[in-house]
Amino acid sequence: MPGTNTPTSLLSGYRVLDLSSSMGAFCGKLLRDLGMDVIKVEPREGDATRREAPFAKGHTDREGSLRFAYLNAGKRSITVNIAAESGRKLLLALVACSDIVLEDFAPGYLSARNLGYEVLLERQNKLILVSLTGFGQDGPYAQFKTPDIVGNAMGGLLYISGDPQMTPCNPPETQSYYYASLFASYGVMLALWQREMRGIGAWIDASIQASMALHEHVAFNYSAEGRVMKRAGSQHQHNAPANLFQCKNGWIALFVTQNHWPILLKVWEDHDPALDDPKWINSNLRRQNADYINAQVTSFTSRFLKEDLAELMQKNGIPGLPVNSPSDFIKDPHIQAREFFGIVKHPVLGTFAQPGCPFMVDGKRDAPSAAPLLGQHNHEVFCGELGLSASELAVLAAEGVI
Repeated sequence: MPGTNTPTSLLSGYRVLDLSSSMGAFCGKLLRDLGMDVIKVEPREGDATRREAPFAKGHTDREGSLRFAYLNAGKRSITVNIAAESGRKLLLALVACSDIVLEDFAPGYLSARNLGYEVLLERQNKLILVSLTGFGQDGPYAQFKTPDIVGNAMGGLLYISGDPQMTPCNPPETQSYYYASLFASYGVMLALWQREMRGIGAWIDASIQASMALHEHVAFNYSAEGRVMKRAGSQHQHNAPANLFQCKNGWIALFVTQNHWPILLKVWEDHDPALDDPKWINSNLRRQNADYINAQVTSFTSRFLKEDLAELMQKNGIPGLPVNSPSDFIKDPHIQAREFFGIVKHPVLGTFAQPGCPFMVDGKRDAPSAAPLLGQHNHEVFCGELGLSASELAVLAAEGVI
């Protein structure tokens, strides 16, 4: 079975049929990073993510989306019209030789096409089906559309995000999709363990709303204590100075606990003597007076370049590091030393640096791979693995099935 087979491929030998789009694509990416063979099953016109910005170097076509390139790196791509009976049969033939199916259709979509879980189990009785949706497979909101901002809003994270004096601020990119994908991947790991122990598959019903409710203890704080968390911007809820502070060339993130406070005052030699009062050792009191504390600390941090101040903080054991821009991040000596980025070649996007797997195994990290072109692996999968002839493949293409 194609896929990765390196010392870092923890789960090589498993196959995933990835029918998802933006919502579940990160789940498929994580499974690919773990070594699985992930086959991206796309409609003939291509996954909708291929039409999502940003686009590389003016390539505003289905092969130019950087978002698609990241979320689908290393996957194989085939095209199948699963609404056609011939396409449905092709998909079921692939299910028979696969371990996991990942989808993010609206609840009932697959069942309406005679591709529900029970039908899939008939082809692969140990199948793990992962259904990632906004609100789960049932309940009053099951059919609601869930773009990322809705997932953040309904899960409670949006309520506590942003400046307390302003409208809640949605986190950048698609945090709710990625966070739910992490939990869906976790569900796959547990289902695989169950499959190995008991010889059965599972249906993982992953909800974005439920996943986001676990973020930052928003729901738990209220269910346990009736306490509603408030927006605090970048200010930590329980400690100060624990915020972003201005430097000459950007910002630094500081997190000063009561153990670090005396050290900070020692480093900050010309601080206001009023800060030496023993009462300020108490983190809760500093947090209650965060505006005053933060203004004082900013008068100190604004004298430094963020890199120089970070070096001073680390030298004295105080948690403080720069706020990296994307260019800062890719040039970061730590990132370079751990070889997080690798060079990939793509027939349309060209040669570029791409983030690799986020973890290392036994000191090694898999090199990143390029995303597939639309239908790039049709012949490889349908002919090489399902045994179709070239003429049969041509007929399917002519009929609009692939």
